[in-house]
This record gives sequence, C-alpha cells and structure tokens, in this order.
Amino acid sequence: MTKLLAAIAALGLLSAPQIASAAPAQTVNISVSADGLDLTRADHMRKLRNRIADAAAEACDPADRMIVTPMPDYQCRRAAVASVEPMVQELAQAARRGTMARR
Repeated sequence: MTKLLAAIAALGLLSAPQIASAAPAQTVNISVSADGLDLTRADHMRKLRNRIADAAAEACDPADRMIVTPMPDYQCRRAAVASVEPMVQELAQAARRGTMARR
C-alpha cells in the first residue's frame, strides 16, 4: 500500500475556472499531493479533500489578484472541487483494490 501511495504522490491538476464579472474566465491548474495518505482510510480521504479545498481556495481567490469583490468566490471553489471528484474516487478505488491509478 505504501508503494501505491508513493506512486500517486501527485493527485493531479485542479482546474478552477476563474469567474470575474469584468474579465473572461481563465483556467488555473494546481497540483494537489496525496503523498503520505492511505486512501483506504476515511480520515485520510478527508485530509485529501481538505487539501483539494485549500487548493481550490488558492486558485479561485489568489492573494495577488486584484479583488473585484471582497467575497470569496464560492461558486468557483465548488466547481473546482467537483471537477476533481471523479479522480479522487478513482484513486480511492485503486487504493482499495491495491492497484495503481494512472493519471
């Protein structure tokens, strides 16, 4: 199992469409690591999803962006998290089977 987790150290790319009223949408890619997590465990799956949520917040509300609105872009965050959920499920299933997911 440890080899499986080391092999999937990088979960993949989190694609988050940037939604701003004055500018066209952009796609931001951020890598999220599953390193050190045993994806057969529920608590580790929670940790992975927290990492993904943190990355979505970073992608959707970067600190260096000129803020059009002071509110976090929750719609963007939800879309970003939803975009990687199929990959999260695939990795969890591969971990339970003891096989390696390819991404």
